[in-house]
Amino acid sequence: MTISDEVYSLTHSQKTLTAALAASPTSSPGHLAEALYAGSYHKKPTASGGYLETLMGALHVNETRRMPSGDPTQADLDRAAECGKFGSRPSDLFLKIYCDVLATLETNPWAGVVSPPLLGSRGVINLSIISVIPDIIQHHYDCIVRAESEVFLATNFWQASKSASKICDALVELSRRAMKRGKKVVVKMMYDRANLKMLTESHVIVDDAEMASDEVMLPKRSDMPGLDFELVNFHQPVFGTFHCKFLIVDRKMALLNSNNIQDRPNVEMMVHFEGPIVDSLYDTALISWFRPMHPPLPLLDTRYRPPAEGYRFGMDNEYTTTRNLDGSKGAELFKRLERDAGGVHDGDGDKGGKERSASSGSVNLGSPFISGAYQTITQHLNAGDQPNTHASIPYEPPASPADEYTPHILHTPHEECPMVLVNRAPNGKPGNPNSGLHNAQDQGFIQSPTFNAAPVVEGVLNAVRRGIECTLYIDVGFNDGGEALPGQGGTNEEVSKTMFAQLTGEEKEKLKLYWYTGKDQIKPINASAQKRNCHATETRVYLVLTAAGHSLMSSYLSDTQSWYHSQEVNVMIDNPTVCHEWLDGIRRNQNTHLHELQKDGIYRDKDGNPLTDSTGVGSGLRGVVKGIQGSIARARGKGGF
Repeated sequence: MTISDEVYSLTHSQKTLTAALAASPTSSPGHLAEALYAGSYHKKPTASGGYLETLMGALHVNETRRMPSGDPTQADLDRAAECGKFGSRPSDLFLKIYCDVLATLETNPWAGVVSPPLLGSRGVINLSIISVIPDIIQHHYDCIVRAESEVFLATNFWQASKSASKICDALVELSRRAMKRGKKVVVKMMYDRANLKMLTESHVIVDDAEMASDEVMLPKRSDMPGLDFELVNFHQPVFGTFHCKFLIVDRKMALLNSNNIQDRPNVEMMVHFEGPIVDSLYDTALISWFRPMHPPLPLLDTRYRPPAEGYRFGMDNEYTTTRNLDGSKGAELFKRLERDAGGVHDGDGDKGGKERSASSGSVNLGSPFISGAYQTITQHLNAGDQPNTHASIPYEPPASPADEYTPHILHTPHEECPMVLVNRAPNGKPGNPNSGLHNAQDQGFIQSPTFNAAPVVEGVLNAVRRGIECTLYIDVGFNDGGEALPGQGGTNEEVSKTMFAQLTGEEKEKLKLYWYTGKDQIKPINASAQKRNCHATETRVYLVLTAAGHSLMSSYLSDTQSWYHSQEVNVMIDNPTVCHEWLDGIRRNQNTHLHELQKDGIYRDKDGNPLTDSTGVGSGLRGVVKGIQGSIARARGKGGF
């Protein structure tokens, strides 16, 4: 597994796409990238030729490279540690996985959809949210309106909705502030919506008519006079989905999240990054955009600059507001801030609207404090577009603050930690996303709404056979009809039964599979009911006996479409404190850990009754028909979850 001199040289190069575009800001980032690492490489950073390029590509045999076998030596790990700007030496487990990541550069320097010198980096995580979409969109709003120079917003699917309206409100408010300052803010936005123009071009500039359509409903440019706004619709036909979801503001911070900008009854996950890792995500954004920018982003030649006073956490962070406070400790802090400031403190002195007050909640009814207000857990979960869902278990105040429902995780202050971008281009096969499972030494945890991609299923089975305890939190019924088609992996229920059937009795004890269960529910609800779903894609935490931990937070799911065809943005971190805070947040914000499947891969309630399946159709002709219908609906933006 020796890291070649060529890969070593790539990661130490002074060339990055960001720097090249800063030197030639009117050029196409995609075309600059094609020539950046010339020589023996002939790979493009991402496709952009629409259906015709996909058709021509199908006529050529793709160059592939078998992943190296065997464990890396200590010399390999030492060399890998030199191939990133980590700040401090990462753990050996982290470096073992990084060796596999670096191996993908042997035949394609753009395999990671980022300039190789920016692949390995570092940063901090100030805030994580494990909650319904409105909480995550609210933090997007709070970050967008604070922009001073530029915003880059990327999502997979944009749909006119309450969530989209909140982003629109943020853009209009940002425009108002920019006009007040007398300086325009440049805003670039990307989404993925099918379009006939993609016959010859995968990156399509969205015109005013589409922006105003009933399906999109973005503000008119005349309603945002303080913004230079440009929108690209990106999809690499036929299956190359732009599945990325991130936000970058002023090259100061970045959000990576699992949710699309639409209304769904999903619990999702979002992570707030600061540090040099922001420049890595920025580089990925430029590659994804591909086209010349009109106008260029104004901060192309401005690298990330750490705060002079050091990183700020909790309510000291400029992007944190009182809406990020939960639980009894959050309520106490809210009241103190309100008292000290003579009103509600939201860290925003230029806000037009009035912040809601904690006193407006049902304080006397024993409701918990969630998202800056007193409300029931059911009220909070129902904000995710399922107003008629009722709790099936009564609320009982927890005995300890450690067990309170706290969807916002204000992380413990920490120093910069090693991070790596583990991205994938659209329509490309994954380099080796199972490396974490392969290298796990004690236990692994995965939460994903879907779980049917053959590589990850086999990766879990192999880890279990090696004696690694693998815990899976999967959403029962979170499958559209397309996954009933042959070759698509099957539904979550089919996969769970198949996995256990391949294990011995002792091995089965190492596989712990649970169906996602909402915090206010006594048992799982099938995702097809659209009441309590989990789309927190994808949280992977691998722990070792030494209590060191690393995790991969990403946009991808563990289904066949996402695994093989979608462009994804993933960040791997090496920080045991953050990993344990994530695991704690995952536990306290859902009841999934109480609902394990039996060792035949079937969930049964306390009365022995199994849940209904996800599609209502098994294999065979009817399954194929159902699958084709589901695939068409998904392509039209009306299927799936």
